[in-house]
Amino acid sequence: MRIHVKSRGFDLKENNAFNIPVHLLVLDFIGAILLGIGLAEWFADTDLVPLGYQFENYYIVMVICGGLFMLPVMIHIVKTALVRGRER
Repeated sequence: MRIHVKSRGFDLKENNAFNIPVHLLVLDFIGAILLGIGLAEWFADTDLVPLGYQFENYYIVMVICGGLFMLPVMIHIVKTALVRGRER
């Protein structure tokens, strides 16, 4: 299953859509949640993570893991844009 994303540019051709695999979207979603909770714990001093799961500097680990989980979809988008740019 693939999600079709239409880019909004000056070229309004039908082939202007590109596919983002669902597994990359799931990784991006999980990464965004980890990043958001980690930043909230770090800067806003919230208690969103239960005490049983907390360890020293756990929020920094959450921020780093969240960013790493979001990286594959960014790489996919940049590679797709580079290939599209070479085709034109």
